[in-house]
Amino acid sequence: MKARDLSDVYDIFDPQEPLRGDKLKEYYVKRPSPVESLANILLSEKPLKFLFVGSRGNGKSTELNRLSELVSDTLFVVSFSIKDKLNLFDVDYADILLIIATEIYESVSDKLSKQLKDYLDGWSEKIVEQVKEKQGGLEFGAGFRAIVNLAGKVKTQATTREVTREVMKPRLSDLIDAINKIIIDAERELGKKILVIIDDLDKMNLEMSEKLFYEHGAELTQPICKIIYTIPQPLLFSNKIRQIVLQYFDGRVELPNIKVKKRNGEVDPDGYKVMREVALRRMEENLIAEEAMNEAIKSSGGILTEFIRIIRGAANIANMENRKRIEKRDVERVVTDIRNDYIRILNKEDIKILKEVERTKEKTDEERFQDLLFSLAILEYENGEIWYDIHPTIKGIIERVEAGEG
Repeated sequence: MKARDLSDVYDIFDPQEPLRGDKLKEYYVKRPSPVESLANILLSEKPLKFLFVGSRGNGKSTELNRLSELVSDTLFVVSFSIKDKLNLFDVDYADILLIIATEIYESVSDKLSKQLKDYLDGWSEKIVEQVKEKQGGLEFGAGFRAIVNLAGKVKTQATTREVTREVMKPRLSDLIDAINKIIIDAERELGKKILVIIDDLDKMNLEMSEKLFYEHGAELTQPICKIIYTIPQPLLFSNKIRQIVLQYFDGRVELPNIKVKKRNGEVDPDGYKVMREVALRRMEENLIAEEAMNEAIKSSGGILTEFIRIIRGAANIANMENRKRIEKRDVERVVTDIRNDYIRILNKEDIKILKEVERTKEKTDEERFQDLLFSLAILEYENGEIWYDIHPTIKGIIERVEAGEG
């Protein structure tokens, strides 16, 4: 449903909630996206492996949910967010393979043959017994359900996480073999190929992400189903990642940011139209002044979660002041808060890089460029060729520095 007053906007404009199901049908706005092409590629019989790339907050999760719907008639989709299953500050390749095993099993267990279930139960008992030997006082239940319960503890219990890795890694080939037995059995019964979509890996820090995919791309591509991994956009600047894409993956797919202005600074009417429709699918038009809408779009830089967060915050301000619609000044107050967040984290070297990017619209050679891209201080756009700009809210910081006030 649409927000009909400002108190509704806070709930409906949730920057942390990707669109899925009925909300995808109701709120989704068509935008430049590679998912239709990817859906067609995934019709292949091969167990394809892809990396899905884009800026944080630019709508990847929603697009992956849309992809799931596009292929649901032909593929059996097992989709999950890694942040719901693992600790994003401590992710290991063995953890991911364990979660892939348990997520597929949970989705298809009613389709598996008794023979396979007996095999999995026997294998599980050996693994769980060794975990319990190394960490006493734990109970996981029986059969493969014990492995599922063990995986559930890996996220929150650091000791269990370390012990599980210690037990699993020397037996990784057995784990992969178990995954593949499940896949073969399930695909035969389902009459469909399995597609696993692993979202939110792009929220890991860059160093951990590079290590994960560069050092363990071989292991992560061993399951014989189709898999899509999300990765942080700045990793595309790594020669190591280029190597693993060529060696282990069938390709990468990039979701571009929505351009709300062109490289020369002019407004991009197509991008503005998309962002405006994103808002008006969720709220009545009379709840926001036109100049407030334009300010929110401009200040978002075309990053969807930024835009939704700005509208939400501005609606809350207006509602607290007992007004009926969002005004430009409400948006400006939210934008000031975003700018202050950047003031806290940017240093003099960052400002130097940002000024250069704003001037040239090109990437710089500094290593810090990738971190600034990861934090959304720098945004990437595509207009035939790739170009860059700084987050619109930062422009005020640059102007202050140039005026000698910073």
